Amino acid sequence: MKSGIDVGEIMNVKVVTVTPNTTIEKAAKLGNKYRIGGLPVIDKNRKLVGIVTERDVMRKVVALNKKPASVKVKDIMTSPPEMFSAKPNDDMNWVAKKMAKYDITRVPITTDDGKLVGIVTNKDMMENCPRLIDVLIEQAKIKGPDDIEPIAIGACDGCGSKGNLSYKEGDFLCEECICRLK
Repeated sequence: MKSGIDVGEIMNVKVVTVTPNTTIEKAAKLGNKYRIGGLPVIDKNRKLVGIVTERDVMRKVVALNKKPASVKVKDIMTSPPEMFSAKPNDDMNWVAKKMAKYDITRVPITTDDGKLVGIVTNKDMMENCPRLIDVLIEQAKIKGPDDIEPIAIGACDGCGSKGNLSYKEGDFLCEECICRLK
């Protein structure tokens, strides 16, 4: 189900980046300075070519006892970027599912020709959850009572059970509680 919220509306356009030839030592210092766990890797034309994350540094540098000053980003970055990037007009739900599927906490946002224009993190997603819930409630109201489908996951307002919920008569309810209303 689409949320109706494009990630371009919630992305951060001030993105700290590195190049393929940046050393891991410098990349780690940048990440530490700005308190971020992943840096998009761009070429001289701002085209996204990869991403380097804390996980990459731990697994491919620290665990192998390599010296961060002698390892380049291009040697450990995750690539190709199409696997973990999105476009500004991609739906927030689709991007959230991609984050869950690939176990990633940040998604670089690119133009159709691959240029980096922003980034969306799990924090951005959480900050926009109230807005998403409002959109889902409006969608449920528009659909009407005969066209209800699960729109959320959580605790039922009626009985407290956890699972798929639908918005019915002002509450998020499980299927069992909806049947009791009829």
